[in-house]
Amino acid sequence: MTKPSALTYHRKTLLPGRQKKLLFESAHLPIQCWLEHLSPKSSLERCSQDAWEEVLLIEGQLLCERRVYKDIYLCLPPHQTAPAFCTLGSGAVLFRTAFGGEHRNADNCGQVADGKAPAEVADFERLVWNEIPARRAGDPGGRVAELSKNTAQTRITSLMDCHPGWILDEHDHPSDVLTFCIRGGGILGIKEESYAYQAGHLVVIPAGVRHRFAAGDEGALLIVFVFEPFLR
Repeated sequence: MTKPSALTYHRKTLLPGRQKKLLFESAHLPIQCWLEHLSPKSSLERCSQDAWEEVLLIEGQLLCERRVYKDIYLCLPPHQTAPAFCTLGSGAVLFRTAFGGEHRNADNCGQVADGKAPAEVADFERLVWNEIPARRAGDPGGRVAELSKNTAQTRITSLMDCHPGWILDEHDHPSDVLTFCIRGGGILGIKEESYAYQAGHLVVIPAGVRHRFAAGDEGALLIVFVFEPFLR
């Protein structure tokens, strides 16, 4: 289990140059998660042609076909070309994941059944949100939007928007969960311990581990990844 790292990333503080900061890596799946700073007037490039990649713009702006994007997500299957994005202003910060690789059968044909379908650029302002039902009187609530999933629904990526003061009661999951705080934050409880969970923090919660969350005064915007087979 990985507890929050206090100095992973601070919003509005760009990493220097075209720098990458590895946040998590598992050889079993395999998967990598990292932060990447795109310097001014640079383009979005794939890190691997053989892996599924998920890209989340968490700071700055990207330009593509004369349209300016902010707060977006995209999922790229193996060998698909990345959209022609370029950075504006002082650059951009991306949260990125790369997982798996393309499996080949006896006829050397690619199989992508365990991967996710390609996702068009998802603008957070145009997502279809589902409200999280209130659990108690005065519950400020929250909402969730599914970003991508594979056919077997064993790998799912969702965006969770937690309103200020929202409380997620203690629970567990049958699958491993990886969550990254995009902005805001709160208090994350894992078993008997509690941690400050803020923008830039990444946490891996193994299957079956009890955990809870209380959003702070600014609320919290989280991206949540569910994985099977497990990350270990």
